[in-house]
Amino acid sequence: MTREDLRVAVKEALTKSNNIAIQAGTGIGKSKLALELLYELSTRQLGTLKVLIVVAERAHIGNWHAEMIKWNLSFGSAIIICYASLKKYVDTEWDAIIFDEAHHLGSDLRLDIFSTLKAKNMIFLSATLKDSLLWELSQYCGHIESVKMGLQEAFNSNILPEPKIKLISLTLDNKNYTETVIQERGYKSKRKCITCNYPDRWKYLKNKREYSNLTLTIRCTQQQKYDFLSEQFIYYKNQYMRTRNEAIKNKWLQYGSKRKMYLGLLKTDYVKDILETVKDKRFICFCTNIEQAEALGGKNAIHSKMKNPLEIIDKFNNKEIDNLFAVGMLKEGMNLNDIQVGIIVQLDGQEISFIQKFGRTLRAESPIQYIIYYKDTRDEEYLNTALENIDTKYITRMEEP
Repeated sequence: MTREDLRVAVKEALTKSNNIAIQAGTGIGKSKLALELLYELSTRQLGTLKVLIVVAERAHIGNWHAEMIKWNLSFGSAIIICYASLKKYVDTEWDAIIFDEAHHLGSDLRLDIFSTLKAKNMIFLSATLKDSLLWELSQYCGHIESVKMGLQEAFNSNILPEPKIKLISLTLDNKNYTETVIQERGYKSKRKCITCNYPDRWKYLKNKREYSNLTLTIRCTQQQKYDFLSEQFIYYKNQYMRTRNEAIKNKWLQYGSKRKMYLGLLKTDYVKDILETVKDKRFICFCTNIEQAEALGGKNAIHSKMKNPLEIIDKFNNKEIDNLFAVGMLKEGMNLNDIQVGIIVQLDGQEISFIQKFGRTLRAESPIQYIIYYKDTRDEEYLNTALENIDTKYITRMEEP
């Protein structure tokens, strides 16, 4: 499917339903396709349209204004709001509503608000919309005709440039006791403080009579700490499945987050080696947490706790700086200029998160993507799932530096 084929498919979809889902990655041009649909609707209705555009964050509003100026497709007037403000517009009738990054409709609260919206046409844009969410949305608005273009299809059609994907595989150390895990129970004021090696931990943990009040510091290897976090994750998951207790569920999710965070933070020194390699290029590095981003990127770190992250983005787009170190931002909805290299430090189980990060670099002429992962961990499982539809000819596997 060429870019023109995609445009034709989107226009044809409008003959089958008033509701269109355009599922395509960053760089394929979803916003332009949506604006062309509005222009088509305006032409068919022989008049201007009343349009609502819903975006994920305030920073994305300017992007849509820029897109409308760039393409100059006349269709009428548009109000652009964030999903958080959607409830204020439930009593208004619209000719069309565009839902940018439409996967944000997936919460119970937003689905409830969505069910009350009044629009002749709805356009859903996202890199990945789960079939289950599309089905739920269709229960309220009627049939949604979906047009899809995956990353590999975009590469094959030369819509997106062929990337160089460099996978750096690491191995958890299982020899040196460099890590610690702390287990606590009982009354804080009565706790015995004991330190032991990982294989000896059960001597204290199982003896609840003698060690009913305990702070146990367990010395362990990287592999042993990962195993400990995985065991806790599985234990609390199984407990929750039996009890459906929300407090236990929180424990289960916390250990999953701790395990993911632990692997991400272990990669810091390896990221530094990559940064030395790409220091002359424009790049974005997706970090594990704020501390890692600030340690690696200093003033070029960008995250949700910043007062005005748009200042950093503007500096990047104006080429005052050539790199960004992002945490939980920039995955979606932001137009970033001339990114040559992407570095993914944090892997997780959400396919859409990976596609959004990966897609940041795909507007360069010869994009390079570094992905760091630990072998025989959840990292590797997430990576294999994310890349299963990507041709292996783009992938180079690199061993630990």
